[in-house]
Amino acid sequence: MADIIEFLEARLSEDEAESLDSLEREPCPESWANIIATRILLECAVKRKIIAHFNRIDWDYEPAGDQDYMEKFLFIIAEPYMDHPDYQPDWRQ
Repeated sequence: MADIIEFLEARLSEDEAESLDSLEREPCPESWANIIATRILLECAVKRKIIAHFNRIDWDYEPAGDQDYMEKFLFIIAEPYMDHPDYQPDWRQ
């Protein structure tokens, strides 16, 4: 699982940096570029919450079915990055 988590954290950091850069360059807060950049930042925050939740789970206590369910979430949120060279095809759901 570490591979998918490391992959996602790297992509989210890239998305956040690009979005923040876009917000700094665009003077008009109501522009589509700013609206999209803001939405990307919010989506990154949500994805980070999912990863944090996954990392907090005590897998020695949780039933195996729950683990499979949460792992699937990680693979699903990685799908938008499937064209990245580090994306592993076996992650595709």
